[in-house]
Amino acid sequence: MQEVYYRIFNPSGFNSVSFFIVLSGFILTWISANRPPGRGFVARRLLRILPVHFLTWAVVVCAFSSMFTGPGLFATLTLLQGWFPDHAVYWAANAPAWTLSTELVLYAMFPAVYRYLSRRTDRALFLVLGLLVAVVVLLPAALQALPDGAKFANAAFTERGHLVSVSEWKYWLVYVFPLTRVVEALCGMVVCLLVLRGRWTRNVLLPTALLVLAVVVEELWAPILLTLSALTIVPIVLLIGALAAKEAAGWSTDASAAPQGLPTRAVARVSAYGTYTFGIYMYQWAFILVCQRYLRPWGNGTATGVLLVVAFYAVCVAVSILSSRYVETPVNRFTKPAITAYEKR
Repeated sequence: MQEVYYRIFNPSGFNSVSFFIVLSGFILTWISANRPPGRGFVARRLLRILPVHFLTWAVVVCAFSSMFTGPGLFATLTLLQGWFPDHAVYWAANAPAWTLSTELVLYAMFPAVYRYLSRRTDRALFLVLGLLVAVVVLLPAALQALPDGAKFANAAFTERGHLVSVSEWKYWLVYVFPLTRVVEALCGMVVCLLVLRGRWTRNVLLPTALLVLAVVVEELWAPILLTLSALTIVPIVLLIGALAAKEAAGWSTDASAAPQGLPTRAVARVSAYGTYTFGIYMYQWAFILVCQRYLRPWGNGTATGVLLVVAFYAVCVAVSILSSRYVETPVNRFTKPAITAYEKR
């Protein structure tokens, strides 16, 4: 059961991170269509992630501190872990939080980049998008020709269904380094601007088929560096844009008029869903560590394994809902007046 689970879901795990990063840039741009980022933009975004981050970090450190080094714990607490090419650092404490290093870079650059891209022509935006996608695709391809250096292994690293070791510095540069991953968020920004202008296709079938094909190629042929984001970036970009374009077209028969009604139905749906998915993403690692130490789920039969997986996700969802209601919402309510006052200064 464990081997089958890894073979099916490991590639999708890497692809989901890429999807999440592209979607982050897309949603920030989508929301900014009617509310351009102002002085309080960064503060509002930090309040979205920091309460859950600090809580999950504290829980993991209190329960499992002996598993991690001091530098790793400090780097993860300050969300600087993505800048260190050492998996003992960027996976310390709450391992999934490494993506927040990229989010911080995106938040810092978003207002200026948004203003710049918003003034560009459609043709220029398509050119920028092509260049950004080329970076994502060509970087891991070019690294294949360079020496690997030190390697490390992980249960998530598979090629053609077999566990492999990966170059430490190459994996970090392609998958973890914030300045590399923020390129995918910029792709999301550009796609969103083109959707807002009615310049994106609403054909969902093609990108879906391409995404399925890319996953099959990842599983059967591709070197692991190419499976991290290079093979799926094109279908992910196409799919996110197509889904949003279809949604935007529901407000108006004139696609170019869609921006006027944008932040109503679709943003409400995405925001409501995102309220809980971020918590699920952040809390999962604590439960994984608990399962590994106390439940010892390995070696169970198929039925037991499936039940454990279902129970695991149910607990993550429940904790995320409770966290949203009793941690994130009160903190945001308490700090909102200060941010509003800062914006008006």
